[in-house]
Amino acid sequence: MKLFEKLFNLKDKVIVVAGGAGQIGFTFCEILADAGAQVILADLDTELATSKLAEVSEELKARISVQNVDVSRKESVEGLFRSIAYQVNSLYGLVNCFHFKGNSRELDATSNFFTDFEHYPEAAWDQVHDINLKGSFLMCQAAVPYMVQNGAGVIVNVSSTYGNVSANKSIYGESGINSPVAYATSKAGIINLTRYLSTHLADKNIRVNCLSPGGVFNQQSQEFINNYEKLTPLGRM
Repeated sequence: MKLFEKLFNLKDKVIVVAGGAGQIGFTFCEILADAGAQVILADLDTELATSKLAEVSEELKARISVQNVDVSRKESVEGLFRSIAYQVNSLYGLVNCFHFKGNSRELDATSNFFTDFEHYPEAAWDQVHDINLKGSFLMCQAAVPYMVQNGAGVIVNVSSTYGNVSANKSIYGESGINSPVAYATSKAGIINLTRYLSTHLADKNIRVNCLSPGGVFNQQSQEFINNYEKLTPLGRM
């Protein structure tokens, strides 16, 4: 086997991608499956996941299965891993790439993420942290025993550039949009959760790392894209 193939070969390794129906998450699923992994796409929105899966090749489709999970609920998370344990021999990897900003229909009309800090609702704060930060904690906590049983494992948590730096209000112009405080604090928490786990799980042969993506194209206005690009060293999203 060539070195390149050896380094990136994930043949038959079972990897859970939580939030796999999302824009970034589904791309992760495709790439991991293309590398030979058996991917468990875990998401609350299984309908979206199934519709996206219908668009990929039969080869990839055969390596990706969809399961429901609510990462903010411990019983749902534990149920997911029990279900996986019945289906496969061992768990190799976990990718936590879900994110929530607080603009849920479940919250009242005042609880959307465009609200300024002075009026940011407690309900939104709680729900954002329950999903982003507590969800990452619960997923890692549930996965680790199966990785220990396997003798090794890899966890990748996905934070955000706003977990490292503050959002810059100027890039949003007069749109009335902003990136909310709870998103920033929950994503910053994920970074230190990763640091903690990487040291405390090292003796169990489990590696834990974190990605903090910058801006991702997702139907933003040209004004936003221009403003964002001015602040980046390479001048691009």
